[in-house]
Amino acid sequence: MDSMFEDDISILTQEALGPDEDWLDSPNTDLSGEMCSASHFALITAYDDIKNRLTGLERENSTLKRRLKMYEVKYPLIGEFGEEHIFSLYEAKETSLLKSEKASLQQQLNQFQHELQKSKEREEQLEEMIQAYEKLCVEKADLETELGEM
Repeated sequence: MDSMFEDDISILTQEALGPDEDWLDSPNTDLSGEMCSASHFALITAYDDIKNRLTGLERENSTLKRRLKMYEVKYPLIGEFGEEHIFSLYEAKETSLLKSEKASLQQQLNQFQHELQKSKEREEQLEEMIQAYEKLCVEKADLETELGEM
């Protein structure tokens, strides 16, 4: 906001004066009429500009107030409880959604762990069956060699 009025104020500072002109700390009666009228004109211009900007800002402020009232009518939670309650309401909903999602994910994890356990048991049974088959093959081979020797 300071930068908004900076250009208006600069016409009243020493930098705005030309290199030949001096900054006046006190009124001087030796001033020419031109310099007084220029200074007076600069003050009037700055005052009018500030007044116009203030009027514009007041209009914008009233427009924003009207919009806020419309939103309060449209969304009554804003007017009744304030922002903190809305956020806590959303946090409560978000928390309950997160809890239900966590429970669902935990259930899926338990299901996958159960299936993994079953898979491991089946793999162990399959390994035992393969070992038993290999033993049978070895015994068959041994019996065939004994039979061949007889």
